[in-house]
Amino acid sequence: MASASDHPASQGPLAGLRVVECGEGVSAAFATKLMADLGAAVIKVEPPGGDIARRRGPFPGHQPDFEKSGLFIYLNGGKLGITLDLTDALQRATLARILADADILIHNVPVPDRRARGLDRERLREEFPALVIGAVSPFGDFGPYCQWKGYELNVVNAGGWAYLSPGSSKHPELPPLKIFGSQGDFQAAMHVAFAALAAMWRRLETGRGEHLEVSGQECIAAMLELSFAHYSYAGQVASRLGHRTVAPWAIMECADGYIMILCIEEEQWRRMVALMGNPEWTQEEIFATGRDRGVNADALYALMGDWVKQWKVRDLFLEAQRNRIPVAPVSTIKDLYFNDQLLDRKYFIPIEVPGVGEVSIPGPPFKSTADGWRIRGSAPRVDETRAICRDGAPNWPGSAEPRLPQRVVAKGSVREPSPLPLSGIRVLDLTWVWAGPYCTLQFAHMGAEVLRIESRKRLCPTRRVPPFADNIAGPNRCGYFNQYSQGKKSVTLNLTNPEGVRLALELAKHCDIVADNFSAGAMARMGLGYEALRAAKPDIIAISMSGCGQTGPWKNFLSYGPTAAAFAGFFALTGYEGMGPSEVGVSFADPTAGLLGTVAVMAALFHRARTGEGQFIDLSQLEATIATLPEGIFEYVFNGLQPPRSGNHDPIMSPHECYKAAGDENAWVSIAVGSETEWRALCEAMGMPALADDSRFKTLADRKRNEAALDRIITEWTSARDRWEITRLLQSRGVAAFPAMSSADIAADPHLEERGFLVKLPHPEVGRRIHPGIPWTMTDTRCEVRSPAPLLGADTESVLRELLNMNEAEIERLKNADVLT
Repeated sequence: MASASDHPASQGPLAGLRVVECGEGVSAAFATKLMADLGAAVIKVEPPGGDIARRRGPFPGHQPDFEKSGLFIYLNGGKLGITLDLTDALQRATLARILADADILIHNVPVPDRRARGLDRERLREEFPALVIGAVSPFGDFGPYCQWKGYELNVVNAGGWAYLSPGSSKHPELPPLKIFGSQGDFQAAMHVAFAALAAMWRRLETGRGEHLEVSGQECIAAMLELSFAHYSYAGQVASRLGHRTVAPWAIMECADGYIMILCIEEEQWRRMVALMGNPEWTQEEIFATGRDRGVNADALYALMGDWVKQWKVRDLFLEAQRNRIPVAPVSTIKDLYFNDQLLDRKYFIPIEVPGVGEVSIPGPPFKSTADGWRIRGSAPRVDETRAICRDGAPNWPGSAEPRLPQRVVAKGSVREPSPLPLSGIRVLDLTWVWAGPYCTLQFAHMGAEVLRIESRKRLCPTRRVPPFADNIAGPNRCGYFNQYSQGKKSVTLNLTNPEGVRLALELAKHCDIVADNFSAGAMARMGLGYEALRAAKPDIIAISMSGCGQTGPWKNFLSYGPTAAAFAGFFALTGYEGMGPSEVGVSFADPTAGLLGTVAVMAALFHRARTGEGQFIDLSQLEATIATLPEGIFEYVFNGLQPPRSGNHDPIMSPHECYKAAGDENAWVSIAVGSETEWRALCEAMGMPALADDSRFKTLADRKRNEAALDRIITEWTSARDRWEITRLLQSRGVAAFPAMSSADIAADPHLEERGFLVKLPHPEVGRRIHPGIPWTMTDTRCEVRSPAPLLGADTESVLRELLNMNEAEIERLKNADVLT
């Protein structure tokens, strides 16, 4: 472990922030990694035996070594460490001394274990009233499932993601599929990082702490794209089986690899037809519209496939992008290291791994004019973790840094501090589709006023695509828009009109944040680039979340969530054993980029509070997505290998699979065993106690060698039983199990209902529809969605009156001049 002297004053935007991390694995560690890389001092508390991430690898030469696990190295650079047995009163006292001088505690200790470790909500709030506590658990800390065990496999099934993966599968006999890596945990990590920083922002004004709890299940249920809306708005249950509603949307085979082709807009399809040489078959009626092509996808892909196979991946990718067609290679990890765009932007950075040498790993998930991001040291070593406490007091890294400044309410204000952490923050939201709106949705959830800028001249696709309430089309009736615009206001401005641009700049003067996710340079071409925004308001914080970033040779390439995930390497890594690459059911690059954007903006707010300076944040969706791929990255940098596709299996857990239950083709249950105790409990629950000592399965190594046989035995047992019967039985024995949940299951889930996650606010046009809500709860804050999504332009006049002091005559003039459309 590096000592405090090896961690110089950071000068990052979170310098002076003191953070404690407790727990194991990914969720707490990635949340605090984001803070550490932005300048916070982080003390990591490991349990006896070390963080489980030390055992997950990948390892150089595939030789297990606690100090050389790629996952642990990636998640914990720049932190100081201490090993504490929190079941011991004296060691809990050591933690208490550290917490007494900390600002934030992030932990993922399981709910049933918290009281014995001194980490239960009531005790922490009583002993440390100024501490911001961010806890992560599979199902939250109250509700019917709160005591249940859940590994990441169970969480992605509980939240509904696995039910959708792989997209457009033709194999009902194969189980719902988990995406490669630890994506459920990464989603929870980004949520808790944002929520904790937002709560800290309020503490700078009020001095009050907060206890917030992030539910992994709810994080997943909140990011199901259109799938939940299809059920709530049209009564349709999306699954991993069947076809996409539009086409082409598919992985296709080229001469030397795979490529992702996606044509959402009709104009993109027309350009694709031209690129293919206008073959006669494209004029057939069955391919007339995107929906027609979706219904006839098998025929479409058969005809396209012959043409695609004539191309090499890189050649087709570049030619399609030159023709403004959103196509992306299904990248391997090696491809990423030779990617022209990533090389130009110097995305990969060198670090030194003791005993290995220099390796290159993902760098900042976003770039900023204020800079301040860097890895501030090596990961802590197991045998040196006691060095953090000397003379009974914590030896914080960067202890010479000034603490974060108190934020003062504007002079003359009589406003009482609001219970909503970001009340008083205003966002000018020029985003569209999903990544950007998902980012600004989180700010709305935390109390910021979000002004969604729209235009009737060019509606956001989320107002134009199904599902529509009761299958009646209309811009206010689309479930996609109404899900990700909850709590926002709608202002219509015609930004092709100079007067509309002028009004946008006037509104920016009254905002703290301007957000967009247009292609590179689009804001500048509209007259709303960072220089223009900064001229209007010198301390403005602007974030642009484009597909590939604002610089580099591919900055103008078209990108959507599915193509970004393919480009970033996830499709090549995800799939059933012995089969080709797979889609992952949800365009998860969008919410990943959106959530990392929230962390970037919160860091910018802290920077502005300290310096008075605004900044421009350049977030590449490609780079943000790769930031959640450490297991794949380190297998390549340590061993030069592409990890094989392994379905739902796990390198250090077995059994670890989604098993067929009694019922139709969508009845499956996830079961994950993480210890020998759990393995024996599973055998007892199945009525097969002798199986635990069967020579094929007695140890983890035995079970991994004979995993196919073990899966067959478990399937024989599960397939005769109801998925919930299995879940309740196994959970009662301490074994992690959960059904693969559909959107209909989630909408009717008593646990989510009791927790208040399911939102049913009345909407002026569509009435009461169920929407996923906020995936965290807060002790001192009433955490709820404040309003349904706005009608198109519903707030235009009130915003112009209240912020720009316009009178009715001026507003009428702007209407007549086609400015407010």
